Amino acid sequence: MSAGYAITTYKIQLNYKHLDWFKQTQSLFDEALAFYYELLEKQPEALSLSNQNLLRHLELQTIKQRDGTPPETPLPFEKIPLYFRRAAINAAISMYRSYMSKLRDWQEGQEKQIENEELRIENSGTESHSDSDINQIGNADLFQHSPLSILNSPLKKGRPSKPRRLHMSMLYYKGMYKDFDEKSILLKLYTGKTWAWVKHRYTGRPFPENAELMSPTIVIKKKKVMLHIPVKEIVEDSRTAKERVQQNEKFVAVALTGSDSLAVCTTIQADGRATAPYFIKGGKELAHRRKLLLGYTKRGVAENDMTHTVGDAALSVPQEHRPNKKYYDKITRLTDHYAHEVSRKIVDYALKQGAKLIVLPELKESFNQAKKPYLGKTPYDFIGRRIARYVQYKAWQQGLVAMTSKPYYASTRCYHCDAPIAKHNTEYQNPSANFYGGKNFVCKEGHRGSTALNSARNLGKGFYYKFYQGVA
Repeated sequence: MSAGYAITTYKIQLNYKHLDWFKQTQSLFDEALAFYYELLEKQPEALSLSNQNLLRHLELQTIKQRDGTPPETPLPFEKIPLYFRRAAINAAISMYRSYMSKLRDWQEGQEKQIENEELRIENSGTESHSDSDINQIGNADLFQHSPLSILNSPLKKGRPSKPRRLHMSMLYYKGMYKDFDEKSILLKLYTGKTWAWVKHRYTGRPFPENAELMSPTIVIKKKKVMLHIPVKEIVEDSRTAKERVQQNEKFVAVALTGSDSLAVCTTIQADGRATAPYFIKGGKELAHRRKLLLGYTKRGVAENDMTHTVGDAALSVPQEHRPNKKYYDKITRLTDHYAHEVSRKIVDYALKQGAKLIVLPELKESFNQAKKPYLGKTPYDFIGRRIARYVQYKAWQQGLVAMTSKPYYASTRCYHCDAPIAKHNTEYQNPSANFYGGKNFVCKEGHRGSTALNSARNLGKGFYYKFYQGVA
């Protein structure tokens, strides 16, 4: 069994005494980034080189040679550390390649659209018209079909613009940091006059044992200085999903809902049986805490002030323009907290059951948002997409593979007999196929139970019939 690896970014907070030193260093990094970006713009043909060769090519143009030969374009600022300069060059290369790639795709789209328009005109020109038809067309319509009108007409809009701000958080290669232990790190910072080694303590979750800490990135957020550290861990079981299916491994099917049970899991055995249902609750608590925070967003806003939107309506407004922005940030952090908590419980459940696969519903194309209102709202409401995204990388860290499957009729058919189901919340309500948010179901054959568990079983059943049958 071959081994692989997983890389997770840990975010820890630095304790500092000189915030201005971090800002001075970031400002110098942005200046170096802008310098090399502008240098690249003058020689776009250099993008044919690999990143490593391109870095060396730009270095030779801006630093003194070993034999004392002066550079073609010397750096406009004082001496900067080697690895600091190389980080700025790599950032400039990455930013410029991204812009040129978007521009190239846009130009290809323009050319393709012109070709399609010309082909359409040629096909329409082959049609026979009588003299009366030509007179009815008129000069205006003839001009609309001329080649000049094609070139002057607005074809595909959205031409990518150059980056307005040449900025990227500082990546610290080895040589810019040292003495990185469990409590502190030594960073090289620019004070505005000189470079100095400064020791900083940090707070955050502990790093896993036997993990490799890669080059950190310093991210400045107002008065906070964060250290983003990629952590590389070895994954013992790196088999693909296809290999696990061929070996007839049992798997876990997960249904994601907008009710109190945020996720419902079931284990599908090698023979296709659905066992060990597991409900992960917390939806009511999340909705209550989120409702309180949305109420706090109305504080300090006059009732007759119609220039500001508050509550749910404010979620369509960019965050920087919302009143009481801090409460919306708290909603985002709260939702992330529950998504991480639920995703961790899903992975732990799969490990406990001895499963090697986790099957999640495909939420992009399979769900009709117009028919399911809770999916058509803002990301503050339905957190299923976040849970699915977090499950995938958490599962891989533990040697599991998480994948998505289209849930055909998962929420509308009975798992036992495949008959249409009717939903209801309590036994006093009349079951209906169009019941919104029904926790329970009943079918015409008399089967009844949890709607979410039925969806999870149907998802596993569909995945089993599609991939497992005929393998064993």
